Amino acid sequence: MERCEVGSKFIKVSPATNLKVVVVYPGTGYGTQAYVEGRIASNVLPHADSQDVLIVIPERHNTAWTEVIEDIDQYARNERLNITPGAIIGWSGGAQGVAQAIATGNEFPTILLADPSPVSGAFDDPRVRMWYQPGNWKGKYAHLGPRQAEVATRLGPRATLMQLDHNQILDEVIKTAIQEQKSFPTGLVLLVGVPVVLIAGTLLWRARR
Repeated sequence: MERCEVGSKFIKVSPATNLKVVVVYPGTGYGTQAYVEGRIASNVLPHADSQDVLIVIPERHNTAWTEVIEDIDQYARNERLNITPGAIIGWSGGAQGVAQAIATGNEFPTILLADPSPVSGAFDDPRVRMWYQPGNWKGKYAHLGPRQAEVATRLGPRATLMQLDHNQILDEVIKTAIQEQKSFPTGLVLLVGVPVVLIAGTLLWRARR
């Protein structure tokens, strides 16, 4: 049964109807859905090249991936959009949402982590790339910095150390995701008006023929 309310927020980067989806999981504490939405409006879009992108911000850092997909499908049908999987971003505690997406299975070609909390399962996919700064974790979260550095060692060249604060890393990773959409293939497209199909817990994006 389709949910009546949509918890995700949507930002169309262009007026096009064929759009690539970039999902940005918010963090915890001050890093709410509204906070991420505000940073995108003030710090990202004015400085990013215009691409045919639909940005989706889940309600919480750990919103179930199946709920996010339901929200995207409902929005696409209501707005009559053709959408293609592009990228998933997890910022800070939003790494928990990414871990769910990885565990559930998805067809997004890119998974990006912005100064993520070192959550188990968030790094277990060859598509994952991480931008990080262990020094950003202070106070009661200081123990997460060394753990983040350990994860970076495992990722090797897929991890990039940045001399930016926690919030600035989010800005730069979203800009990167938007820029990269221009080079993605458009073979996988959700049909407008067709529900998302879940088979054996794995997300299957229906392709337009």
